[in-house]
Amino acid sequence: MRGKTMLDLGARNELIVLAAIRHAPEGTSQSEVVDRSGLSRQAVSLITRRLRERGMITTDGTLAGSRGKPRTVLRLVPTSLLAAGVHLDPAGITLVLADLLAEVIAERRLEAPTDDPAGDITRIAEALASIVEELADAGWRTPDGRGPEEALLGIGVASPGGIDVRRGVVVNPPWLPGWRGVELVEQLAEASGLPVVLDKDTNAALTAHTWSAAQSSEETVLYIYVGAGVGSAVSSGHRVQHGSGALAGEIGHLPTGLDGEVCGCGRRACLSQFTDVSILLTGGRRAGILPADGEAGGKDGGGADGTADADPGGKAGRDAGREQDTRSQLQDLVAAADGGSEPARALTLAYGAALGEALRTLIGVHDPHRVVLGGPYWTALAPQVMPVIEARVRRDAPPERVQLMSSTLGDEVAALGAATLFLQRELSPAAR
Repeated sequence: MRGKTMLDLGARNELIVLAAIRHAPEGTSQSEVVDRSGLSRQAVSLITRRLRERGMITTDGTLAGSRGKPRTVLRLVPTSLLAAGVHLDPAGITLVLADLLAEVIAERRLEAPTDDPAGDITRIAEALASIVEELADAGWRTPDGRGPEEALLGIGVASPGGIDVRRGVVVNPPWLPGWRGVELVEQLAEASGLPVVLDKDTNAALTAHTWSAAQSSEETVLYIYVGAGVGSAVSSGHRVQHGSGALAGEIGHLPTGLDGEVCGCGRRACLSQFTDVSILLTGGRRAGILPADGEAGGKDGGGADGTADADPGGKAGRDAGREQDTRSQLQDLVAAADGGSEPARALTLAYGAALGEALRTLIGVHDPHRVVLGGPYWTALAPQVMPVIEARVRRDAPPERVQLMSSTLGDEVAALGAATLFLQRELSPAAR
């Protein structure tokens, strides 16, 4: 496979117009594009004509204005291009193909990463080629008749930190001891024949949310990723903030101000002491809420800070079913709390209180318009912990100041976000 870059779209102005249409998924008019883009009416008219000729946008009916003739509706053609997303996680590898509006076209789950990164990369490339072939055999085509191989731009990869985004290297991800210093971008590009980008799973998840949302370009979004630990990401103007070394958002050792023991980092009552899934499930087992012979879930869930102890043998999380098992145990814990179990209530209350206090700090630092909570384990925990978080946050951040919401993109948001990472690189004017 050979990816098609979008450099032939021409000047950055074309990407600005495309972004204005993309952020209005229900449709927009040329006049509204002029207002959003800041470009002249003549320039927008010329660009939209070229984009229609390329099959990337289409006209779809008219809008009745307050005066003058009805305005033609412009819409993105989402299936005109595709991107692949890969979530590299200790519990398993998830692949998706997504369209321009971040809708999943195809999805596949692979067994967990091993101590042989080269072999894993080959598995990913072969699985992606198989997905593309199956789509083609099933008759999938773009509106202008191209097959999935022609429509596929490239691959985005979401990985737990630490990574080196600029070099495309997985440096020292938690719970993946065999993946140290792996030149993932270069190796996967060679194996697949496609261009590749790499970022943290937290940043990928946030990118999925901001990619096609109808939000202001001035909006600041804070994303909380709930996996084995808790991590965060921030975007402003549709662009995720990376910091100097892609380490922005590592919040596991953020002090919560709650009663707690001294952490290994030297601080007291760090966020990770309350929100690492391994600690939560261990507490559930000690209280007799969960089976005593269950394994700790904190070594399987991917992402965030990686603050729990890594598995020294390199075997934890190697069964792709373990993530589902962890999710099931969390659901059992929440159900017990709902049913009146005081020990279960204490555990979920502590989780929510710690994350709520951390959010109070983060909201004060970032002053976001929206806070979105998501990730592989958020759906299981949300019924119990969201009310606790909300109560803490609203002490000094009323609803009119900041919106607090759960992700609507599902538990596999990191894989979807990985696909949007590549779309962002190719099609976002902010990336040029």
